[in-house]
Amino acid sequence: MGEAAPSDASTPTPHSGARLVLVLAVLAGGGHLFSVWSRAPSFLGVDFAVYRLAAQAALDGGPVYAVAPAVAPEFTFLYPPIAVLPFLPFALLSQPVGFAVFTGLNLAAGLALAVLVWRYVEAHGVDLTRVDRLLLAAVCLVSSYRIGSVFYGQVNVYLALSLAVGFVALERDREWLSGTAFAIPAFVKVFPAVVGVWLLRRRAWRGVAAAVVTGIGLHLLGLLVFGPDLVATYLDVVLHERTGIEAFRGGLPIGATYMTLRRATSHLFPTAGSAVHAAAAFALLAPPVAFCYRDVSTHSRRLTAAFTTVVGLLLFFPSYQVYVVYALFPLLPLLYLFPATDPFRRPRQLFLAGAALSTAAASAGTLLAWLATVPAVGGGLATVLRPLFTLASPTTCGLVLAMLACVWLHSLAESGQ
Repeated sequence: MGEAAPSDASTPTPHSGARLVLVLAVLAGGGHLFSVWSRAPSFLGVDFAVYRLAAQAALDGGPVYAVAPAVAPEFTFLYPPIAVLPFLPFALLSQPVGFAVFTGLNLAAGLALAVLVWRYVEAHGVDLTRVDRLLLAAVCLVSSYRIGSVFYGQVNVYLALSLAVGFVALERDREWLSGTAFAIPAFVKVFPAVVGVWLLRRRAWRGVAAAVVTGIGLHLLGLLVFGPDLVATYLDVVLHERTGIEAFRGGLPIGATYMTLRRATSHLFPTAGSAVHAAAAFALLAPPVAFCYRDVSTHSRRLTAAFTTVVGLLLFFPSYQVYVVYALFPLLPLLYLFPATDPFRRPRQLFLAGAALSTAAASAGTLLAWLATVPAVGGGLATVLRPLFTLASPTTCGLVLAMLACVWLHSLAESGQ
């Protein structure tokens, strides 16, 4: 076994491929912003409106989980009761003013994520130019990975930043910080708790302890502040009734925005229950993650294994395109740090291709409709791609390719080629 080529001392990767992916992400972000603004301008800031109304209900002693904006009465608060506390100041502001302030904070968090990424990349031997830094900042601010969260006023970038802090802290042997940072997204969204397996693989026992203490402590704080009834409502309504599993029964429509592998299983096993879809997705995702976990003795192996961890959780759970932001920390550094020397050049090219495809923010139905309008070749190409996009969204295809590239790299490294 050997990994001479992809070791920490490997030749810095060329920047052209990374820049191309970053440019595509920013252009796709602009296209996605135009699309959502054209289709539903009234949904600008709709998720922020949910947070703000929940905060107002909390201040008034009202039903936190029953209030919703008039434009989207089906949108209600989905997080643990204590998570409403950061939004209490916004309850004192009007919706337009509050959303403007929240958007500024949202963009600031994106910039902080970009700074974390470029410092991490440079700390591992790659010199970034001003162009690279500007592109990384643009991707963390307005790319297809981000623009939906900015438009709707979501909290995803804060959770992505917390995950990134957790990964970097673990690399620096700051296990308590790492575990705490990993616990925050898990507490808010639940499904990012799967990232905790990375702490277990690294045998970061203090990190595991910090994650458990943080999660339990936050829930206990919610009990103390809001009482057991509101916590029980959260557990019943949010965790039980709103998992999205019913959407897959009989085959997910091609226009749906889910990117999970359960999209494919819903068509392959249309009459099966949710347990079958979950088991099938797990059976497909567990082997590549486990393979990349076999040896994490070098920096490149750890970074690619961390990437498969995040992608695995995104593709297992019923997740959306806006959640790809959670993978930005492993993804963006790998654009520059994925080994480029032979025999790892082709795995790197596959990773870049997957990353480029993952920038597609539009649903498969939207992309096929657009392709059908392209003269000469569009209709035929849409016909060819329809079966594939019925089973997997373009983003899903990109993430799968990028994950396979990581497996390929580990395979070559273990064989000593």
